[in-house]
Amino acid sequence: MISILFRFLMVLPALMAPGPIQPGAPSVAGPGDGQLIIEVGNIKEAKGTIWVGIYDSQENYLVKEKAIVQGFKVEKTGETRFSIPGLPFGTYAVALFHDVNDNGELDRNFLGIPTEPFAFSRPPRSKWRLPSFSEVSFQFRSGSQRLRISLKEWYD
Repeated sequence: MISILFRFLMVLPALMAPGPIQPGAPSVAGPGDGQLIIEVGNIKEAKGTIWVGIYDSQENYLVKEKAIVQGFKVEKTGETRFSIPGLPFGTYAVALFHDVNDNGELDRNFLGIPTEPFAFSRPPRSKWRLPSFSEVSFQFRSGSQRLRISLKEWYD
């Protein structure tokens, strides 16, 4: 069990570190595209950046270079929302974290446990392992679809 926990703790920060929006990221909506509206709740500090990674397949899941990565400044506590326009319809998984101190990485304590809030598009069944794509994926098939995500601390 410790090796599974260690793998999760080592992988998540590298995957969610900020990076540019990928060249293949959607920009202009077509007939098979829509707008994903992500509503993020449980924001406890009005500072920093929420980094969002959107993955389109099991093969690309948690591979930063294959994701659509965007950062959104946090200006208030509670809830915020942002949108990803021009996203082709399909199956996706979202992983995000609140970079409270804006240092560009998910901070961890001396044991490697995340000290900044994070979340996936659907709650994983266990925090002791990295969730699979199928566990956290969702169907995106509407012109304007909302996805509600609640940030969690590791100890939640």
